[in-house]
Amino acid sequence: MGADDNKSQTPRFGYFFSPNAGFWQQAEPKMPKLTTTLRSDKLSAPVKVVYDDRMVPHIFAANTKDAYFAQGYVTASFRLWQMEFQTHVAAGRLAELIGNTKPVVIEMDKKARRMGLPRAAKKAVELWQTDKELFATLQAYCDGVNAYISELNPATYPLEYKLLDYAPELWTVEKSALLLKFMAKDLTGRDEDFHATNAYKLLGAAQFERLYPEYFVEQSPIVQDSFWKFTPINAATAPNAGVNPAFKPSPWVKKDTVKPFLSENIIRESGFEQPAKGIGSNNWAVAPRKTANGKAILANDPHLKLNLPSIWFEIQLQTPEYNTYGASLPGSPSVISGFNEFVAWGVTNVSHDVQDWYKISWKDASKDEYMVDSAYRKSVKVLDTIKVRGAAAVVDTLIYTDFGIVALSQNGEDFALRWIAQEPSLEPLTFMGLNAAKNYEDYKKAISYYSCPAQNIVFAANNGDIAITSQGKLPIRKFRQGKFIQDGSVSANLYQDYIPNEHLPNEYNPAKGFVGSANQHSTNPTYPYYYYGYFEEFRGRYLNQKLASMSGITVADMQKLQNDNYSYRAKDFMPLLLKHLQRATLSKEDLELLALVEKWDYQYQKDAVAPVIFNAWIDKVQSLVYDEITELNVANKLETSSNSRILYPEEWHLLNLLKRDTLNVLFDRVSSPNRETYKDIVTLGFQETYKSLGGYKNIANWATVKSTDINHLARIAAFSFMDLQNDGDKTALNAMTATNGPSWRMVVELGGEAYGIYPGGQSGNVGSFFYGNMVEKWAKGEYYPLLFMKKDTDFADKVLATQMLEK
Repeated sequence: MGADDNKSQTPRFGYFFSPNAGFWQQAEPKMPKLTTTLRSDKLSAPVKVVYDDRMVPHIFAANTKDAYFAQGYVTASFRLWQMEFQTHVAAGRLAELIGNTKPVVIEMDKKARRMGLPRAAKKAVELWQTDKELFATLQAYCDGVNAYISELNPATYPLEYKLLDYAPELWTVEKSALLLKFMAKDLTGRDEDFHATNAYKLLGAAQFERLYPEYFVEQSPIVQDSFWKFTPINAATAPNAGVNPAFKPSPWVKKDTVKPFLSENIIRESGFEQPAKGIGSNNWAVAPRKTANGKAILANDPHLKLNLPSIWFEIQLQTPEYNTYGASLPGSPSVISGFNEFVAWGVTNVSHDVQDWYKISWKDASKDEYMVDSAYRKSVKVLDTIKVRGAAAVVDTLIYTDFGIVALSQNGEDFALRWIAQEPSLEPLTFMGLNAAKNYEDYKKAISYYSCPAQNIVFAANNGDIAITSQGKLPIRKFRQGKFIQDGSVSANLYQDYIPNEHLPNEYNPAKGFVGSANQHSTNPTYPYYYYGYFEEFRGRYLNQKLASMSGITVADMQKLQNDNYSYRAKDFMPLLLKHLQRATLSKEDLELLALVEKWDYQYQKDAVAPVIFNAWIDKVQSLVYDEITELNVANKLETSSNSRILYPEEWHLLNLLKRDTLNVLFDRVSSPNRETYKDIVTLGFQETYKSLGGYKNIANWATVKSTDINHLARIAAFSFMDLQNDGDKTALNAMTATNGPSWRMVVELGGEAYGIYPGGQSGNVGSFFYGNMVEKWAKGEYYPLLFMKKDTDFADKVLATQMLEK
């Protein structure tokens, strides 16, 4: 029942505005329309669903399969369009739904398919089918979704189906797999191979090493231990992991660095949109000895792109085996971040780079064979048909090599992508296991199945145990392997195996009394396995410092910490900028501006103007210091190529220059005949800040400049919440940006109370009270108590409705 490719590319407006079948049907009173009783032969016993005053469903079932059937049914009844639309994006099927209304639509579909997500989802399903119990459980969720779809007719379709004029398809296990791959793309889709390769080529090896170091003095990693209780595997002794056994990689040592493939051509565009750099999260757990009530406390707030309908769907699942509550992902069973009667858990992104690119050397223009180790191998070609609504289908050719799928062609050169997300994995077993976990051993077993996107999975238990593990399928690499585009004619450039689970960075009941992560480096440089990635170091340093200094901790303290707007970035830079500023050269107007920022407390409060001045100042200083890079980008026509231009070094490189290397030649401007000093650059940066802000009067406050938006998935402005006036910054624990932020805040006292909130509401229906009823409270940093029911009669005064699903 998908979109008909022969339909017009525009919706039927008469149908859309029809009072009997159109958007008017979406209008709801405060109490949504619910089927009071559903009968299905897919159930083995009756299921009761209790809806509380925020429309959170509390599901009481006789077994897990029935619970997941009910989860599928109630989730679809609130979020069907969102669930399906995301799988269409992941599968490269947008043109099938909306036609080629813009040339970019078909290109988006091609990119999704060339990244290998649809094939990866199919391979995942094949793996899941080998575990009959797992697959039956996943199918039960699908049966529940389809039970809801079977109740629909064109008049009752969710609004977006009417707006875009298409019908829902039956849900399948493959769609759930696509959804998980879609999340993997968001969280591991960032890579800088093209940026780094261009930088290496244009700057040279020595300058590259100076500008792009991988560690810095101030970093405060997740795991701070330097004593590793295992013998690491090196690349020489690693098993072949299914790769051609003729491959003989060298041991991991720095002298065995994998060099980039330097094409004669500058790579002007990687062709793939980079996920926002601000995507990240916080999580932590504190031991009972640091809390006021003598109970462990766990907190989690994943920072993702803010969308409506909301990313998460709150739910409780109770069976005789477990009773779990938390945030679920619409389209996939289980609770992803939550708690049960015994334990709690939460997730943040590990942020290691797991995408590798290889330049393929073809035998000839047919691309039937490619060179590997002085011999030719055959490629595999697959004709891929992209349906286009209202137009002829487009046929693309997907080409597979031992180095991955050919994902990018440019200037007569082809590049293959090898990506962990393309491989089958067993993530559903992780969350099913966590939902039923009772202790640390259950936690470790559950997370052992988890591959991608790698997550820092934090844990706490009623007995006081706390732990964190950087869990995922992470390659055993040679030094710098995968950081650049690699030569695809050399088999040794492929990594051979993955870091064993027992060697992954982890902490269990550490002496410091807490564990936590904020997307910083997983370890210090003593960790024996090489890795690189895209880390946010300021939040992690602040989190570790705060948790170390706190005692007598309460749930309210943890809520306050999640909403903390203090920026270590500002704390690091502002004293240095003020110290090096040549005040005697400033004008009266410059000094007026300076007065607004020099006594700032480093808090990104919504009504403050100091954060606006500081951000503009540090941006100006950065562009002046690294003007050589700007010149190279302009000279090579890379300045508008966001995916392959030479990047500025990380901000901590600039911090190091201002603290320890003030005589560095980088402080001299290329365009000036004079020899500038670091003080000249800091001062000029401030003077240019004054000009860019238009003076010191009427500067917009931080909330106005940041202007956080929660956009509808289809980018329909009328269905979005725009220009929210809230605190926070990407470098603060309250990591709020224009489009990203805390997508779910949760604080759990083990054996006590739990609180949570997310930006949106339970319903995906824009006509419902429960579409965005939590946004205002979320923006203020407030929480709701999470009503953890042990019996279906609990919290009777908070119950809005009940629903029976019967055999």
